[in-house]
Amino acid sequence: MILFEDTLWPLLHLKFVGEHTPAQYEEYLAKLEKSLRRPGPCLILADTNVAQSIPLAHCRRQVEWCREHEALIREKVLGVAFVVTSTLARLSLNIVVQLGPLPPYTFVSHARAAGEWAAERFSDVGLLQPSVRVRQHFGLRPVAAAAGAPWERAAHGEPLSS
Repeated sequence: MILFEDTLWPLLHLKFVGEHTPAQYEEYLAKLEKSLRRPGPCLILADTNVAQSIPLAHCRRQVEWCREHEALIREKVLGVAFVVTSTLARLSLNIVVQLGPLPPYTFVSHARAAGEWAAERFSDVGLLQPSVRVRQHFGLRPVAAAAGAPWERAAHGEPLSS
């Protein structure tokens, strides 16, 4: 089963659970294309931590799909954060990222780190509301507080003028 969670759109959270038949994988690719055709850019968080395995045939199909949809991917996808703890899954995904045209990507070991990366990418391109929503969802520090904004310094007894 492959779950699509888009309540934090433009963050699309994909969760790969168990094993997938070729038909399920094709359904996932069709649904992914439909999601990418929504207005505006997006980021993808692909969580593979509870997937059984990633068959080589699915890797090949993903690369093929990425090549077929290269223009759409380049236009719409700001980045992909892969949540991977399995060495075998990481090797399989490395095949996809090396052979398929992908936007910026990262491999992380947990969804919170993927959320942080996504929030930073949103901020980098000026999508501040999605960045804030993703930070809130994953319980991350706001960027301003992390950077030592004046109100943060004042809360710690430091003067506001610098």
